[in-house]
Amino acid sequence: MRVISFAEGEFYHIFIHAAPNLILFKNNGDYIRFINTLFFGNSEKSIQRLDRKVDLNSVWDMRDGKIDIGAPLVGIVCFCLMPNHIHLILEEKSGGNISIFMHRILVSFSKYINLKYERRGHVFESTFHSKYLENNRYLLRASSYVHLNPKDIPQWNKKEHLFQWSSFQDYVGENRWGNLLSRELLLSQFGNKPQEYHNFVETARHNTDHYDMDF
Repeated sequence: MRVISFAEGEFYHIFIHAAPNLILFKNNGDYIRFINTLFFGNSEKSIQRLDRKVDLNSVWDMRDGKIDIGAPLVGIVCFCLMPNHIHLILEEKSGGNISIFMHRILVSFSKYINLKYERRGHVFESTFHSKYLENNRYLLRASSYVHLNPKDIPQWNKKEHLFQWSSFQDYVGENRWGNLLSRELLLSQFGNKPQEYHNFVETARHNTDHYDMDF
């Protein structure tokens, strides 16, 4: 497990790329499995077996309080699942929790991929990368960068807010994940008006290349 120093109460842009020539998400079932892993893995309790998760019903039950998984390890602020890489913005809740969380979800998803597709070896290219978002300006810029990532998929260019496997639509429309997604910090800066956040991201569209991930 990669153990580095993450400061409590601070925010980080996390990036992980698939192993060479590997597609992480070949179909909706793979995306759904990762969403289950993402939210069920965010618990001080051991992650439950998810091998047969083919829908999001358990996530909805967790959101609605029907399943109690205990205190979260991290705050999940943003996410975007691309075919061969993953972006997350996470808040560190306690020293070392991001490392624990990332190790847990990447190991779980790797086992799923290797079992489902009858393969062996690494699923991800390396240990995850992280960039410390040292102030609010970087946090906002990083959220735009993450939420605009689907622009590289032709059918989603300029429709990124409709991309199902990103938290962007949860910021500009109905929040599918309830308190499982920590969106208040960002939205509160726009008067809790989703359209104003949407406008901010659109304004940042032509400036995202200036966001240096430094990975």
